[in-house]
Amino acid sequence: MQDRNAISIRHWIGTAMADRKSGMRFLRRNIYPLLFCAVLLLSSLLVVRQYLINLSAHTERREDFITLNQMGHAKLAEHLYQVLIQTFPKLSDAALWQDADRMAMLVDAKTPQLESLIWKYQVSVKNELARRTQARVARVLKQSEQ
Repeated sequence: MQDRNAISIRHWIGTAMADRKSGMRFLRRNIYPLLFCAVLLLSSLLVVRQYLINLSAHTERREDFITLNQMGHAKLAEHLYQVLIQTFPKLSDAALWQDADRMAMLVDAKTPQLESLIWKYQVSVKNELARRTQARVARVLKQSEQ
């Protein structure tokens, strides 16, 4: 009985070592594809992380602009207004719609307030959205004609 247990233990150790050797053999044979997959996964995660950071940076910039404007820091608010306007081409439609919704809560769109930077920003956002919508409609019409 004891010999039988010793044999089964040796057999188990032998198969474990064989499995370990085959695992090492697999790693040695496929090291470059595995490294490629690891680098691809890491770079994908970094791209998604950077996208989320950029999106939240725009939201923070917009909220800073609103806060500075409401607290009376006109010079700093004017600078952030210019920065926000210059980032329009890079922004997604969803981010612009969020800006439009946020600005609609703060100002009345029907009454012009030419001195208010927030009102100017809202008008700029609406104009950019209208321009993008017209471009999208023109693209769809062109595709439907083909």
